[in-house]
Amino acid sequence: MKLNDPRNTLNSKTIQTPQGEKTISVHVMGVSDLEEPLDIMTVSSFYYDYTPTPRSLIRSLYDHDISVMELSTHPEIDLRKKAHVWLSEEIKDGGLPIRRIGCMELTDYSENRRGLSRGEQIIAVIQSYFRMLEIAAMNGVQMEKVGLPIVGSGHQRISLELSLIPILNECVNFLKNTEQVKEIHIITNRQQNAYKFARALDDNYVLNDTPKPARKAAVTTAEEKRVFISYSTLDKNVADNLCAKLESRGVKVWYAPRNIHSGDYAEAIVDGIRHATHFVVIISANSLQSQHVLNEINLAFNHLGKGIQVLLPLKLDEEELGPAFQYYLSRQHWMDANVPPLEKRLEEFAERILEN
Repeated sequence: MKLNDPRNTLNSKTIQTPQGEKTISVHVMGVSDLEEPLDIMTVSSFYYDYTPTPRSLIRSLYDHDISVMELSTHPEIDLRKKAHVWLSEEIKDGGLPIRRIGCMELTDYSENRRGLSRGEQIIAVIQSYFRMLEIAAMNGVQMEKVGLPIVGSGHQRISLELSLIPILNECVNFLKNTEQVKEIHIITNRQQNAYKFARALDDNYVLNDTPKPARKAAVTTAEEKRVFISYSTLDKNVADNLCAKLESRGVKVWYAPRNIHSGDYAEAIVDGIRHATHFVVIISANSLQSQHVLNEINLAFNHLGKGIQVLLPLKLDEEELGPAFQYYLSRQHWMDANVPPLEKRLEEFAERILEN
C-alpha cells in the first residue's frame, strides 16, 4: 500500500519551510502494508525492553525479519543513558522497505532522578528523539521520509493527551529545521487514534493560523481564546506540557520557538502578544533571571484591556519576585504550582484559563 494512496490517508497538511513545501500526513494502515521505502521508522518501547509483544509494532517488524532487539545491540547513535533514544544502523536484510529504526524509550520503571512528572518525562524523550534525528541528518544520515506511530498508545498505555500535541509540535519544528526531511507519515492501524491525530492536524495553530476578523469584545469559548506562554527556555518542559493540555481542550496557544515563522524573533514575539487574548507567564528562578521574559511581561502589561484580557502568572517555586517583576505582577492573581504533583497543578491551571 502506497503512502499517498487516498484510501488510507485520513489527513495531510503542507508546511511552508525555508527549504520549500513539506508534508505531515496520517494513515490508517499497518507497517506490514508498506510498499514504498521509509528512511526511518520510529518505534516506542519500555526502557531497554524490545520484546516483540503480540499486536505491537515491534512484533510486526519482528515478523518481517526486523528485530528491534538485535538492532539495539549495535546502534548508529546511542543516547539511551541520558535521553532514552537511539537510532539503528542501516537494515540490510529486512522484509520491509525500511532503512533504519529510531526508538523512543518512553516508559522507565527506574528511579526518576530528574524529578519530572510523567508528562514531562514523555515530552523530554520526544524532544530528545527529534534532536537526535536532526544531529543524524547533519551527519549525513538519509532521512527524506520518516514514519511515526502514535507512540506509547499500545502496551505502554500512554494517554494520547500526553503524546499527541508534543509529537505534532516537534514534527513541525523538525521539518522546518532539517533540510533533508520532506515527509513525515503518521502510521497506525488503530482507526480511533488515527482520527484523533487527523483532527489535531486540523486544529493545530501553527499549521492553520490565518488572519481573523476583529475579535469580539468578550471571550466566552475555548476556541476564541489565544494564549501566549512566556517562559524561560530552562522551563520548556513545563511550557510544552501546559501547551499540550490547553490545545487538547481546544485552546489556541502561541509560544516560541514553535510559532516563530521567520527569522525576526523580536517581531514575531510582539505580533504573538498583540494577537493574544490571554497572557500566561511561567514564573521560576529561571524566568526571574530572563530579560526576555520581563520584556514580554512589559508588552503584555501594555496590552491589558486592549487585546489581552487576562494576565495569568504560574509560579513554579518559592523564589521571591524582584522589583521589576513585582511592579507588573504584584496585583495579578497567580497560581502556585510548587506543591506536587506538577501534572495535577498544570491540569488545574489549564482549567482556570478556560474559566477566564
